[in-house]
Amino acid sequence: MEKLREAKLNLGKLDPKLLEKLVLKHQGAERPEVVFAGSVGRDCGILRFGEVLLALSCDPITGTAQGIGTLAPHVVANDLICAGAEPVGVLLSLLFPPLTTPQEVALVMEEIDQTCRKLGISILGGHTEITDALSRVIVHCAGVGKVLLNPPPDPTRIQPGDCILMTKGAGIEGTAILAREREEELRTAIPEELLRRAQSLIEQISVVEEGKVALRFPVHCLHDATEGGILGGVWEATEAARCGFYLEEEKVTVYPETEALARHFQIDPLTLIGSGSLLIFTDHPEPLLFALREKGITASCIGKVTAKDTRCIKRKNGKEEEIRECPQDALWKISEATRKE
Repeated sequence: MEKLREAKLNLGKLDPKLLEKLVLKHQGAERPEVVFAGSVGRDCGILRFGEVLLALSCDPITGTAQGIGTLAPHVVANDLICAGAEPVGVLLSLLFPPLTTPQEVALVMEEIDQTCRKLGISILGGHTEITDALSRVIVHCAGVGKVLLNPPPDPTRIQPGDCILMTKGAGIEGTAILAREREEELRTAIPEELLRRAQSLIEQISVVEEGKVALRFPVHCLHDATEGGILGGVWEATEAARCGFYLEEEKVTVYPETEALARHFQIDPLTLIGSGSLLIFTDHPEPLLFALREKGITASCIGKVTAKDTRCIKRKNGKEEEIRECPQDALWKISEATRKE
């Protein structure tokens, strides 16, 4: 307990080892309806009611205040599709700081409504409050979905030898957030056209379309590359399976916009929050890769699941780097560095 008192907590998601020790060991009452409860690498709980399986997930948006009404439903819908579920509805907690105007509340709800309509999701209810506990708006979104596959994809089904596929590019969400939040700074650092393209990446943060394609194939696990990016997502999923991984940086797609921002902020784009890129674990990659490309979705195999509990990435310079712990998201590292200035 003394060690826990002295442990320094970084900004962002709790380290998986601490998460298991402090949070996940507390599971409440046992219920016969529970198929899957919370664990590292699993973003949804799953309940069984007769023949019907329901997936439930929740997420706050804390890394930005811009476009928050667009991000919140997408992040939850991504979690649901990764659990093999069709997104059905959301519940919202909207927390606004003092001096918020009615127009600002309306803008957030309009963004949420428009995004939910595009995704075919109903808004089921929630809570709205002005509170002096916050300095900026927080949207917490809980989602429910109807599970389409039985058994559903899950990190515990990952096996040694599985190919690790990724769609689109690394750090999509983080690129969009940084390009919007740090626009003035970036105007003098990168070309205007590149900056605008980086900001527009917010339109690519959904993985629902590629998730629906993937669910037509025998996939073991789907995982949305959120906090910690591609590297963090692979780490979490394989940790849940008690496996390792071997990644090749050369095979990871990184958009020019993301590369430009990564150089400016001196971060690893593979650890930048990456909603918009779906990680797929499967032992039959080729038919799925073909189907994704047929839909116009960029996809590639970036590595393999290994039997040993060794996590390694081969960098572009040929050196192999062991990943000893789940990386802190680069977005939070930038935030911490800014606070120190």
